[in-house]
Amino acid sequence: MKALSHFASPAGFVLVLLLFFLLPFVSVSCDVPGYGEAGVNYSGYNLATGTDPDIPDELQRVADDPETPEELVEPPAASVQVLAIVLVVLAAAGVLTALASRLRTRLLGGAVAGLATLVVTVVTMVVAQSNLKAALIDGVRQSGLADQQQTLRQVEAAADELTHTEVGFWLMVVLLGLITLVTGTLWLVGHRLRPSAPADVGDDGGGLGDLSLGTGDTDERAEPPPDGGQPTP
Repeated sequence: MKALSHFASPAGFVLVLLLFFLLPFVSVSCDVPGYGEAGVNYSGYNLATGTDPDIPDELQRVADDPETPEELVEPPAASVQVLAIVLVVLAAAGVLTALASRLRTRLLGGAVAGLATLVVTVVTMVVAQSNLKAALIDGVRQSGLADQQQTLRQVEAAADELTHTEVGFWLMVVLLGLITLVTGTLWLVGHRLRPSAPADVGDDGGGLGDLSLGTGDTDERAEPPPDGGQPTP
């Protein structure tokens, strides 16, 4: 049980942080006629620091086209820096549960940190997608390609299909769910798995069985000698 708790927390939270910073969390991509699939991936590092993601070669070729409006190729802002920082802080708190001296305290801390990080992860994704869609629509409007109301509605409908959840998000959700489930279950039932203490406390040398209260010596002195003589005082 102790080994399983260490695997879930803090090792699990270290893996969550690596997934968040290194793998794509959310992306914006579309099929550009004449260029193929073009888009950008936002990792947790981009979200937490507010930096722009790397522009792939396909999108860079679109940007180099003089007829392409700049608003359509500039990476939109996800604007979830505060949420991303909160996510990192909660996951780091899960790592620090290893400092707890008691196993049940560490398990409870891991379950709470895992659930809180999971909720913030989902909220971060929802808000990021909403902000990216809004930024895409504003970019199309500023480029002058959606002057008519009907065209703008088509762009708004298409924006829902341009943002995608990436592998980093899904792996984090699965891992955080497992951390919460394992640590919470061990906290609830872990004490029942421990062997119960022996009922006869005299076996450990500290029970009532070791207390003679002086009766043993008295009985021994009162016993007559084998030859029938007087007892020796």
